[in-house]
Amino acid sequence: MADPGGPLVVLCQGHRCAALHRLADGGAGTAAISVAVGATRGAVLVTSGCLGRCSLGALAGVAHRAPGSGAVSPALWLSGVEAPGRSAALLRWVTGPGPITDPLRDVPADLSDAVAGVGPPPVLRPA
Repeated sequence: MADPGGPLVVLCQGHRCAALHRLADGGAGTAAISVAVGATRGAVLVTSGCLGRCSLGALAGVAHRAPGSGAVSPALWLSGVEAPGRSAALLRWVTGPGPITDPLRDVPADLSDAVAGVGPPPVLRPA
């Protein structure tokens, strides 16, 4: 079966981001994103240690993985995803259309104020 491609979601799990998620909703938003990504065909969830941008609140990166090759687009970084509204908007985006090719162009209006920047494609290495 060929790789269908799909969204790649990076969640910062550094001490501050993890604490912000617990304080905001007991970690329910993070758990919901994890479950949703797991249930979404072609979606991949990557958790990371501290990304070093703690002043932006909890961070999440969203990129697109191409079908077949798995090539990853640049990542769109979202700030403050500990907020239940932003967490829910991220969940809807990833389980709905997701980023089609360019996450910056495809970002939903309800996440536009969360955009912290665009970075290089996440590099996935075996643990």
